[in-house]
Amino acid sequence: MTTFAFLQSAGAILAGMALLSVLETLLPFVRKADWRRRHRLPNLSLVALTLSLNFAFNAGAVLISVWLAERGFGLLAGATLPPLAMILLGILVLDGSTYASHRLLHSLPPLWSVHRVHHSDPLVDVTTTTRQHPFEGLWRFPFIMTPAWALGVPVEAVALYRGVSALVALTEHMNVKLWEPLDRALSLLVCTPNMHKLHHSRLAIETDSNYGNIFSLFDRVFGTFTPPSPARCIDYGLAGYDDAGSQQLGALLRLPFRGRASSPSYPHVLEESSS
Repeated sequence: MTTFAFLQSAGAILAGMALLSVLETLLPFVRKADWRRRHRLPNLSLVALTLSLNFAFNAGAVLISVWLAERGFGLLAGATLPPLAMILLGILVLDGSTYASHRLLHSLPPLWSVHRVHHSDPLVDVTTTTRQHPFEGLWRFPFIMTPAWALGVPVEAVALYRGVSALVALTEHMNVKLWEPLDRALSLLVCTPNMHKLHHSRLAIETDSNYGNIFSLFDRVFGTFTPPSPARCIDYGLAGYDDAGSQQLGALLRLPFRGRASSPSYPHVLEESSS
């Protein structure tokens, strides 16, 4: 992805965030005006960090992808698949890999310590989408590029996947209630806002479900799908992180080093360090 293409993608993400933010103001699903004001600055700061990190990763990834393509590297490099089939297959494989990376973020204590920056937001809206610790970006990126390189997925397909993935993620996190019949119908194929709202619940049985990024297929196949209906107001966040001090940018960046998850089986039961 060239610098210009990345800037276009980042611009589309920021424009989508701005438009959906207006919609959230007009038709809020959860009314927490105080938290919306408080979490905006730290969330947007983490958005800037995430976009900057992605820019650096993408620059290196493009150079490696071009080098590998010139040498015909990849299982599909010599295949005679039509371009559209190659792109669709690449997107499906990358989405499955992203599902795996997300599920591991919930299953392994060191990774959950990083991922809880995302889940500790007491109000989920479009700014929560890329409220991620930089360590999470370091974890997720290889799950995109490694299968892409191994298969020989075209750079264009990777760029398309990342762009669609980002826009879908914005709609999943938006603080707007989608019409339930439409949400249920869409969730047969793709991840939907009401479906993802459950993933941000404080109930571990709900949080440890609906890991999908674009397609709901992987949640259904691997038994982690929780139906999005009936939609309801979700109690967002994590116990112990509701105070204003825990939601400041510095505290969020230090969060992976603050205590640990006590067990991979129960990653939401946190054992705080005595320091």
